[in-house]
Amino acid sequence: MTVHRLFHPKELIYPSNLLTVSRLLLLPPTLHFLGRSERRREALACLALIMFTDAVDGPIARWRGEVSQLGEFLDPIADKLVLDSTALMLSRTRGFPWAVTGLLIFRDVGIILAALVVFSRRASITSAQSSGKLTTVALTAATLCYIADGPRSGKPALALAMVPFGLSFVQYGARFVRLMRGE
Repeated sequence: MTVHRLFHPKELIYPSNLLTVSRLLLLPPTLHFLGRSERRREALACLALIMFTDAVDGPIARWRGEVSQLGEFLDPIADKLVLDSTALMLSRTRGFPWAVTGLLIFRDVGIILAALVVFSRRASITSAQSSGKLTTVALTAATLCYIADGPRSGKPALALAMVPFGLSFVQYGARFVRLMRGE
């Protein structure tokens, strides 16, 4: 499958897709700030901006009638890169549990590999599950708490985020099995 068939080049200039790309471009400075305890406010501001763009890109795409293959492909990858790399950096610097970081990366690699298998067999991109979206919101809240206050407020927020996170494991796994069965 060629890239041209995956998406139309004009999709690159859709405002919603530009917001998704901006998330990826904001990730390096966010990680830079996360690595420096004196730059915690800047890290919070960058991550908040990243997540704001994530919250508005989908509604903008639907409102403008510009839901695209490129957006459906890039958006979840951007989400996973942001959350996984943020979790890695927070594990290094702010007491975010390494076990949760490992589970998050394991889940996300599994989702990406499963999506690639589905795409190779069906030539279509699968959409996110509701539990996946809720997990993104909950993990974002937990990471923001870890940045702002460390484990004191981060741990309770992370404990709450583990509920949709666990549910997403089950939902994504069940959907993959159904898709492979042709249901």
